[in-house]
Amino acid sequence: MRALLAAACIAALAACGGTSAPLAGADREWVANTGGVIDELERDVLLARSGGTTVQAARRALNDESSLYTILVAYTDFEGCRHMVSAAGKPAERLAHVERTLTAACTLLQHASVLFTQAVTRHDARALVRATRTTRRASPLLVRAKTELERLD
Repeated sequence: MRALLAAACIAALAACGGTSAPLAGADREWVANTGGVIDELERDVLLARSGGTTVQAARRALNDESSLYTILVAYTDFEGCRHMVSAAGKPAERLAHVERTLTAACTLLQHASVLFTQAVTRHDARALVRATRTTRRASPLLVRAKTELERLD
């Protein structure tokens, strides 16, 4: 009876993801590459915050070349977010959920990049505030993707 109960517990754990096979070489490489992408995007989100969350702060940022250059670097990466994710390679099916989470973050970050372009070309502080807020909305998705990766290691 104990052997049957132990076998049932092991089967239940395996079905719930309690045990997983170690990552193969290509999967490990994808995880490392994707982790690098996430790290870069998280740094860019921090840089983008210097755009400000108030109209006054955004006006200051739009009038300060140094701040504007810093922000430009971040939003340039946001525009290429999907390309950065795809450059990490094609994940195995069991890793695809991480890619889906990152793609959701990229949707927000690319929208933020459009708002940033509007802000700069029209000198529109409100658009820069919307861009900054949109990047902040992407941040939890980046954290979730990073957590999903860490669970795989």
